Amino acid sequence: MGIKGGVNNSIMTLEEFKKRMLKEIDGDKDGKISKDELSAAVRRHGGWFASWKAKWGVWSADSNGNGFVDDSEIRNLVDFAHKNLGIKIIF
Repeated sequence: MGIKGGVNNSIMTLEEFKKRMLKEIDGDKDGKISKDELSAAVRRHGGWFASWKAKWGVWSADSNGNGFVDDSEIRNLVDFAHKNLGIKIIF
């Protein structure tokens, strides 16, 4: 995804975003993204304050409060990525 210091000029479709998110972030391949998985992904791409961003990202996207972002909440994660990571998603 190319996240660097929280700034990114990536433009991708929703399907590309979902594939990348699941491939790059969902480490245990359970179809859900945890705070720890998101934090590790942000850190891998040189993001600042990875733990804080990941916690905020999961909290922002997790509409059912189970501590994970699953497929039904991906739109919320898209909104977070656009606002906070500079990733533009085309619908």
